[in-house]
Amino acid sequence: MKSFDCTVERIDKYIVEFDTDVINEEWMEEFREFMYDFYTLEEHAEHIAQHRARFGGKFIEGYGFTLENGKTPYWADEDRVNKSINIKIISDDNEAYVDIK
Repeated sequence: MKSFDCTVERIDKYIVEFDTDVINEEWMEEFREFMYDFYTLEEHAEHIAQHRARFGGKFIEGYGFTLENGKTPYWADEDRVNKSINIKIISDDNEAYVDIK
C-alpha cells in the first residue's frame, strides 16, 4: 500500500455575533451545566467558528442552527434557528493548499 503524508491548509474568516440580551452570564451558566466549561463569549465564538470551518453550516450542539449573514439559512427550519447568534461569513476558503510528502 502506498501512502502520502498530506498537510492541508485553508483560511476561513468569520465574525461571530451574539445578542448579549440572550447570550448572557445566566445563559452561559446553564450552558456549562450540560455542555462545555466556557466562561467568555470569546470561547463560544472560537468554538462556533471552528465548527463552522470544519462542518459547514450545520446544527451546532448546544447552540442549534445559527443565523448566517443575518438571515436564516435557506435549508434551515425557521423555528429551529437560534437568532441570538449570527455568523458573518467573510470568507470560506474553497481552495486549500496541500503539501504532500
